[in-house]
Amino acid sequence: MHIVRTAMPQQSPPLSTLFASSDDGVALQNTLDTVRETLGMEVAYLSEFIQERAVFHAVSAPGLEAMIRPSQSMDLREVYCKHILDGGLPSLMTDTSQHAIATDLPITQMIPIGSHLSVPVRRADGTVFGMFCFLSRHARPDLGQDDLTMVLAQSERVGTRLFGGQTLPPPET
Repeated sequence: MHIVRTAMPQQSPPLSTLFASSDDGVALQNTLDTVRETLGMEVAYLSEFIQERAVFHAVSAPGLEAMIRPSQSMDLREVYCKHILDGGLPSLMTDTSQHAIATDLPITQMIPIGSHLSVPVRRADGTVFGMFCFLSRHARPDLGQDDLTMVLAQSERVGTRLFGGQTLPPPET
């Protein structure tokens, strides 16, 4: 097995620089919290891709704040995002141990990540801004297409709020 040392997350600009008002940031945080709780996942975040890094702008990870915080960033090669966008990993992994790319990434064991659900957040022109991600330290065979559909809908709402100037309503549960 090839071991790669994962670099410590770096600091980046805060979420407040993305939104026109603090209400937008509160709405996003509420969406992350609600969807994470609905899915029964332990960590949720919104990332942005900046110069080959995933920057964590908003995070919901009660009790795991030392592991992941807003404004940290990680190399895109060391997280699932790029592999999902490239088609090497699916958006929904109920058991990451069943996916060779996931098991080869050091972050899978470091956290650990047992299940993962992630979809892109797109700008108004359709380009990818970053990812809307949810993960658990345990495999979650109960997750399915309905959960993925809900996260896709919420990521579209976040994209609209960030880039379309429209109001983000409360998340559907």
